[in-house]
Amino acid sequence: MDQADPSFATTLAHGLDVLAAFRNASGSLSNADLAQHTGLSRPTVSRLTYTLAHLGYLKRDAKGRFELGLGILAAAYPVLSALKVRQLARPLMRDFAAYAGGTVSIAMPLGLDFIYVETLRTTDAVPHVPDVGFTGTLATTAVGRALLSLYTKDELDAHVARVKAERPEEADYVQTRTLPDIELCRERGFAVSLGEWRREIFGVAAPLYRTPTGDCLSVNCGIPSFRFSAEQIERECGPRILGLARSIRSLVANG
Repeated sequence: MDQADPSFATTLAHGLDVLAAFRNASGSLSNADLAQHTGLSRPTVSRLTYTLAHLGYLKRDAKGRFELGLGILAAAYPVLSALKVRQLARPLMRDFAAYAGGTVSIAMPLGLDFIYVETLRTTDAVPHVPDVGFTGTLATTAVGRALLSLYTKDELDAHVARVKAERPEEADYVQTRTLPDIELCRERGFAVSLGEWRREIFGVAAPLYRTPTGDCLSVNCGIPSFRFSAEQIERECGPRILGLARSIRSLVANG
């Protein structure tokens, strides 16, 4: 977004940048931490955190540092409740999680990342246990490739251009690995990522559909790498997740 645009609310954008800094944070953040994450000045961050805390989007811990407040959850509720696929797909997702011994999730794009809007697992004995709201990069993940396979050519070109501008360290990877895998996903209906995102996780995913407003959804399963060989992921789990996606689409169409 061009911040010289007179319609662009810079202060609002900065406040959202402060909130976004918590996406990859493992704990509370101080004003100094937030200034470093956002590139904003300490006085600006102080005004923003004061306002956000007053409105319930942030809260202070015992040390005076900041954590996300319940206002964030309240703001997200209408978005999640409108996604009826979450309720319809849960039994099918639970069955697949039991089969794979992993975590099954439904994801949507969020800029250059994905975000989980639903997730289910049957055991906590896995190396990665994400929850609703978890984000990760589209570039190196099966779920990312499945989502990108739903993009039009113009949308995909715009995505690649944005990667080059905002994450140049990912640009070569996107050209050499992500784009070919998107085409492969379109051909066979599913995508895999064999330890590319996290070495101990094999990912398998399938695109679901686009909503009437153009939002993309996909379903994926993160599987501990010791449960299946790479060949089994391709030969067994891939076709199964494709079947899961078809079943979910049928439920949504008839729901």
